[in-house]
Amino acid sequence: MSQIEYITIKNASRKVLNRMRQIGVDKAQRLQKIQDRWEAGDYKDVEVVQL
Repeated sequence: MSQIEYITIKNASRKVLNRMRQIGVDKAQRLQKIQDRWEAGDYKDVEVVQL
């Protein structure tokens, strides 16, 4: 697993900016789905080790 916290791109093209924006939207949707499943009780006997 890899994680990138902060990205700085100088002189980014419109295509790059749109892709970065889409990545952010996709991540938010994934996290919301996980949150919804957590609240619905889909995850049993789970230990959270890092947030």
